[in-house]
Amino acid sequence: MIFIIGNSKDLVEPVTAHLREISDKEVIIFKADLCLENEGVGFSFIDRKAETFADVGISEYILNNVESVWFWKPVLPKTLREHSPHEESIFMYRQFLALWRSLASLLKEAKWINNYYKMLEAEHKPFQLKTAQDMGFVIPDTLITSNPVRAKDFWKYCEEEMVVKTLTNSLHGNRIVFTNKVTAEFMNNIDRLKLSPVIFQKLIKKKFELRITVVDDNVFAATVKSSSKIDWRRGLGEASIFELPKNIRQLCIEYVSELGLRFGCIDMIVTPDDEYCFLEINPNGQWKFIEERTGLPIGKAIAQALIS
Repeated sequence: MIFIIGNSKDLVEPVTAHLREISDKEVIIFKADLCLENEGVGFSFIDRKAETFADVGISEYILNNVESVWFWKPVLPKTLREHSPHEESIFMYRQFLALWRSLASLLKEAKWINNYYKMLEAEHKPFQLKTAQDMGFVIPDTLITSNPVRAKDFWKYCEEEMVVKTLTNSLHGNRIVFTNKVTAEFMNNIDRLKLSPVIFQKLIKKKFELRITVVDDNVFAATVKSSSKIDWRRGLGEASIFELPKNIRQLCIEYVSELGLRFGCIDMIVTPDDEYCFLEINPNGQWKFIEERTGLPIGKAIAQALIS
């Protein structure tokens, strides 16, 4: 049995279609955003018998013998995310999060994409950057702080060519906070930095940007074009297949493995001097838009990884 933890609007069809072609294993898709509509997971410990189960629509599945799990961005329904008062919304989110985290512990004998706790660790930006630098990637000069004085000093060091990023997305949901270029107006109000730490990086001049999706030993690299000069997600346009140098390709495989992952989406900049600069990895990143624009068989690779 293959168990997919996802959502009704995150289409997993490119993966499930391949699974049907290459395997006769049962595939169960739990849609977290339908948790108010007869979709859920749970546990029972009754009469000395332990069971992990999933309620999917009108069907019940016992998960004790699940072989593979694909953890694919489960989020709460909008109704709960926008519940008022906000304190109750936070509480409900933490309750569901505790439930999902329990799956990672009780189904740990299954093959996960990705191991849940390794994925959480890999989401930490400072850890990503240090690991990348230790392994030989070039990374931008970076400062992570909530100290306005340090930010001012770094602004001068970068000769006023600097970007700002968040350490994480919103608490629950898929809202994106884009990377932005730091302006003089931003620096004039830098004392507000005390309210929230951020990532500052020296602005890297780019020849083009790469989205590199790694699935086990498979590497799918694509250039991405955007109307935005700072963050391609702001105005994503075309994408095209790119052939990575062998050393960069191998380093990407080793990096994902070093993080304890089987899947990850790496963002890089190639500079005008053809230097490959690592920006970050999303250990549970979006890949379907790359497959749709390039034809790269990423979904097929994920399906193969789930049954390998």
